[in-house]
Amino acid sequence: MFIAARGIIGFGLGFNITAAPILIMELAFPTQKAPMVSIYNSLWSLGAIVAAWTTYGTFRIMNNWAWRIPSILQALSSVIQIACFWWIVESPRWLVSKDRCDEAQAIITRYHANSNPYDPIVLVELEEIKEALRLEKASSKGGSYLAFFKTRGNMLRFFMILAVGFFSQWSGNGLISYYLTLILDSIGIKDQETQTLINGILTIWNLVTSLGFSLLVNKFRRRTMFLTSTVCILVCFIVWTALESTFEKQVDAGGVGSAAVGRGVLAMIFLYNAAFNIAWAPLQVTYVVEILPYDLRARGLVLYNLFVSCALIFNQYANPIALESIKWKYHVVYDVWIFVELVVVYFLFVETSGSSLEEMAVIIDGEEARDTIIQAVARVTDGKVEVEAELSPEDKRPHFVVA
Repeated sequence: MFIAARGIIGFGLGFNITAAPILIMELAFPTQKAPMVSIYNSLWSLGAIVAAWTTYGTFRIMNNWAWRIPSILQALSSVIQIACFWWIVESPRWLVSKDRCDEAQAIITRYHANSNPYDPIVLVELEEIKEALRLEKASSKGGSYLAFFKTRGNMLRFFMILAVGFFSQWSGNGLISYYLTLILDSIGIKDQETQTLINGILTIWNLVTSLGFSLLVNKFRRRTMFLTSTVCILVCFIVWTALESTFEKQVDAGGVGSAAVGRGVLAMIFLYNAAFNIAWAPLQVTYVVEILPYDLRARGLVLYNLFVSCALIFNQYANPIALESIKWKYHVVYDVWIFVELVVVYFLFVETSGSSLEEMAVIIDGEEARDTIIQAVARVTDGKVEVEAELSPEDKRPHFVVA
């Protein structure tokens, strides 16, 4: 029954993690979309803090309530969601799609224009939504998941989603999240209270660093953050591998592993988490949403969550066996893999910061998307406004300007 309950929780969670970032993206003020979605994904650490410190408080209980209390408390977040659900506003895009434009306009007016119905941003956003929905209905690409394989641009999107989904779980973070106890055992920290305390402190560290970097996503380019994060986690993992190798060789030689080396491994774990939180924690969902057009956004997030789940299945079965069998040598596998991630990020990931949805379409889909957008603007404005795509001298990306 316990396993079945976990399965039901996972099934329900799938709906939340697919719908939540889309709703946040569609409700947030245009300049706040990326930070808001990044903060959403970083708040995973808030739940981890509750779980970690609850187990720290209950591990001393010498009966089944030591695990029952943390399990029961998992219902707390669902209770809060059910209680607050009634105050969540509907997506303006969904309302427009159901011909409830007045309601959509009221929401945009309240949350994006300080309740000023005459603010130009209200009409601009409403027209953008209507035009996006018109293009979505006119497009034959959004009919199924096969749409990801019908054009070069959509195939590129598919492989970027694939990379983000797997890299976000296969960068070594799965070792820390699920097998911290085995890692601490391997460096001589075997006391249960100490292990639980370290886990609790690590969750707070993750929340602080991930939220901090979430607030900076509009200050730096996406590629810069992903590349910096990947380089830093690679360096941390290489040093971690060397230190753990030294410690285990000392133990294998019949001695006691150096406490200083063990503390070095612990420091690398904290530094690794900070490096991971530069981009991979806050930006993974944000980036997936940014590269997807409206008609593929929901399907793209479903694929992303599917790839994450597949990566987690591998972590659950392969990581503990490998750690027990080859110990520190398993870290070398991650060293090589993270380097592969770095190469893929450098050559595959496109820059999304500072680009509108339409400009992203031109970057990924090419000339056809550019011509479609220019024609759409001319049609909506009855030819009164013409736009053209100019290449930015800084990053050589197209930006639409009034001709």
